[in-house]
Amino acid sequence: MNKPASNAVYVVVAVVLILASSASATPLPSASTLLACTAAQLSLSFDGEGGNFDGMSQSGTLLVLRNIGSQTCTVPGRPALTFEDASNTRLPISLETPPGMHPGPVILPVAIPANAEATGELHWVSGEVFDNSKCFTPAFVAITFGAETLRAPFTGHLCAPSGQDAKYRFAYLKRDPVYVRSKS
Repeated sequence: MNKPASNAVYVVVAVVLILASSASATPLPSASTLLACTAAQLSLSFDGEGGNFDGMSQSGTLLVLRNIGSQTCTVPGRPALTFEDASNTRLPISLETPPGMHPGPVILPVAIPANAEATGELHWVSGEVFDNSKCFTPAFVAITFGAETLRAPFTGHLCAPSGQDAKYRFAYLKRDPVYVRSKS
């Protein structure tokens, strides 16, 4: 057998093996084919990680969404948060948009398998560092999923210049820990 014909045979065999192995693989469902999470499927909590986010008039926490349901579902990659007082009245606290990010990056939904978590870091100014500072100590943070709202107690202290909303920074949610699908 000459060399070019020999190489062609190897290429054909390799292509057949690749196609055969990919035909037997079960594809993962994409986030777009999964159902959106409902508030009943999730728990919301915060983890200050022992003060890991605190310092220099800044504070923060890890937002933790856990799927307590039995099916994988999706949440927005950057859910809208509402900070509320003890009577569930919205406080003037809003997401700080980074400069030059208008309308901002596309942040895809996050699929959360059953019993897994999605987490994201929240950061804010916690010290009265502004002239005429105005500070808020929310009792709750709420996230709305369709017509349902999920609330959790919150203990942060957010400050802003007088007459402005207090701002928080929140990049996006990610699965935590990284989920690896079993081969069963």
